[in-house]
Amino acid sequence: GGKTDLLSSIENIHKMANISYIRQIETKGLGHAVSRAKTFVGDEPFVVMYGDDVIIGDVPATKELIDAYGEHGKGVLGVKKVPAKDIYKYSSLKVENIHDNVYKCTDMIEKPQTDEEVLSLFSIQGRCVLPPEIFDILENTKPGAGGEIQLTDAMRELATTVGMTAVEYTGRR
Repeated sequence: GGKTDLLSSIENIHKMANISYIRQIETKGLGHAVSRAKTFVGDEPFVVMYGDDVIIGDVPATKELIDAYGEHGKGVLGVKKVPAKDIYKYSSLKVENIHDNVYKCTDMIEKPQTDEEVLSLFSIQGRCVLPPEIFDILENTKPGAGGEIQLTDAMRELATTVGMTAVEYTGRR
């Protein structure tokens, strides 16, 4: 259709980044999917970008999380507050403000079932930076909500032991 500029930009995507993927043969949950990346990631921190979340902002949400990892040296959760009526569809985090939009996270629950289980209206939304230690935790994580291996359950172990950082990213989900 004569859209050679658009074609050129698509053809040049391979020059922008090295993209690798690992196929999750069995769908056993996000925790299981992340565990499949162990041989690729090795002993480095890594970013998990939830495929069904698009975040638009002046500063990339992933950059905000990576910067927080550099500052605090702990796993980082991209978070937003969700309406109270919707918290049961998401995770709920126990957080304490460190400064500005950065929080210390010491506990979390995937899809709380009762008001008593709700720790706050902050929920993981779209991104996280994880330390390689998560792989050892995932190996021992039993199926949770929905009968799946929940990444949130493994991250909870990090949060309750060494702590995690939560960043209310500035972009819009």
